Amino acid sequence: MFPSREIVGIDIGSYAVKIVCFTEEKKQPRLKDWGHIPLAIKPDTPPEEKKAIISQEIKNYIKKKGIQAKYAAASISGNAVIVRYVKLPKLTKKELALTLNVEAEPFIPFDIKDVNLTCYILNDITEDNQPKMETVLVAAKKEAVKDKLDILSDAGLDPLVIDVDSFALETLYSHLAPQADNNAVLILNIGHKVTNLSIISQGTTRVVRDIFIAGSTFDKAVQKILKIDAAGADAIKKTKGLLVSDEDKAAAIEAFDKEGIAVSKAAAGVLKDLYTEVSRSIDFYLSQGMDHSISKIILSGGAVNLGNIAKFMTSEFKVPVEIVNPFAFLPEQGNKVPKEIRPALAVAAGLALRKLKDWD
Repeated sequence: MFPSREIVGIDIGSYAVKIVCFTEEKKQPRLKDWGHIPLAIKPDTPPEEKKAIISQEIKNYIKKKGIQAKYAAASISGNAVIVRYVKLPKLTKKELALTLNVEAEPFIPFDIKDVNLTCYILNDITEDNQPKMETVLVAAKKEAVKDKLDILSDAGLDPLVIDVDSFALETLYSHLAPQADNNAVLILNIGHKVTNLSIISQGTTRVVRDIFIAGSTFDKAVQKILKIDAAGADAIKKTKGLLVSDEDKAAAIEAFDKEGIAVSKAAAGVLKDLYTEVSRSIDFYLSQGMDHSISKIILSGGAVNLGNIAKFMTSEFKVPVEIVNPFAFLPEQGNKVPKEIRPALAVAAGLALRKLKDWD
């Protein structure tokens, strides 16, 4: 009669499904369960069959673990969603709700009838002596939202919200760094097909962008340089890393480590392309008149286990780069999840940290 008010955060990726569930003890969150379920789905699998496979994997995992929570949160990213930071005329929440489609249409590159729209007011401003408000517009394709809702429902869960990957990461960061400082942090969530970029300043996300340079780009670069298949590239990538220091490079040459040198060369090329795209987003952020420069870069996602990636990116961006532990805010629990799995669970952890009061 009284289902658990816990929320299962489910990050449905193209490579794996990631699951995180927290519970509360003495008003403190504790990690109740987590899962990382690789998906072996053939590229030519029909969409409905693919959804059914994912739903069954989630259902089997929840049953196996004995998870009692019925509520779930998932998220979308990539071409299915558009996030825009825009200035609108000052309106009440009721007025905005009635006119949102009209106000948002000039900023949304989709047919307004094909998307679900939402808007969040950041703050009130005055521009040209006119009262206005800074807002975040989010437009998600209805078909993509329906796909996530169907997967969760067919897995026996009650889908409460479909979030955006970058906003789930903001939720997580608010727990990892509860005291907002005067600097900005950049989060790069490098998944299999998409890299989610977020710039958070004083606790609020100011730039959101999805970049289509990600884990699969690494794989293709390694495949090309070593002339191997996808499975071989994935396996080699897990054992090799970037050669950053002169000592690393000299040691690889001395050991005749042709594979290591090739993987490093391929990965470095991809990361330099990513650096170029990220730099454009930083320039855009700074062009908005922001006073807070980027003080730190946080890496998350399944693709950040590449050896020396943080060291390589620190040398490129000239700011500290670290790999996230999404459970570091939990007393004595941050190390319970294997180190190589933690970065991939960042979005799922952010989703699981949403509270039911968000929808009350």
